[in-house]
Amino acid sequence: MTISILESQLANLGIEIQMTTLLTGALVLIGGWFANKISNKLVEQGINRRGGDKHAIIAAQKVTAYIIYPLTFVVFLGVFGLPAASIGGAVGLIGLGLSFALKDMIANFISGILILIGQPFKVGDQIKVSGEEGTVQDIKIRATDIKTYDGRKVIVPNSQLYNGTVINNTAYDQRRFEVIVGVGYDDDIDSATELAMESLEEAEMVEETPEPQVLVNELGGSSVNLKLRGWTKPSKANMVKAASEVTQGVKEKYDENEIDIPYPIRTVYMNNEDE
Repeated sequence: MTISILESQLANLGIEIQMTTLLTGALVLIGGWFANKISNKLVEQGINRRGGDKHAIIAAQKVTAYIIYPLTFVVFLGVFGLPAASIGGAVGLIGLGLSFALKDMIANFISGILILIGQPFKVGDQIKVSGEEGTVQDIKIRATDIKTYDGRKVIVPNSQLYNGTVINNTAYDQRRFEVIVGVGYDDDIDSATELAMESLEEAEMVEETPEPQVLVNELGGSSVNLKLRGWTKPSKANMVKAASEVTQGVKEKYDENEIDIPYPIRTVYMNNEDE
């Protein structure tokens, strides 16, 4: 009864429909659903073989769904007698209008796909972009979430990340840190340099290779400044811990060997205006 009513209503619109047409349409929709499921499996297997992460899989599956479902809908309408050319033209016009209205969103979407495929950084990396620095928490289609070192959440559009300059602080296994230490002009610079090197070599957070360095960096106003260079694991926490460990070690060794770490000295001349 319901099918007969539907057939009569469509006939009034000039569209003839039969039971077989309804079944064909249903099969097209089911086929599109199965095609998307199969596509998701193939995408997941392909990305896993390349060592991709779950975020890349999710993004790629969304792209294939955006392709499969509109095509399924076009075929579905074609089953009921609507001309494919007219449907394609309408879809094209709608797509053109949306592309202008949502150009920023589309740019972020494409940039997100390219980031997930190219992997200039991944979830867990520590990056710096546009003055913000922190750990990547999530890479979404539109934007990337970054947790700063002081616990703030920063949302950065993917187009900004893809087209701008991004510093990936954890891209490599090691990262160099520096500590500046000042010694008095009256102290033995060779002894001070040797003790500073010992502090670097004894620090647990400092890697043996590349070899640490102690350089005479500057003749300051009240001290000769030494620059201590060492390599450690690239995370921010390791950088801070390594620098702290070396600084404490230098201070203790200089105290034991009576090497002065002078305070800045300023001489102020006071003029008597009555004279």
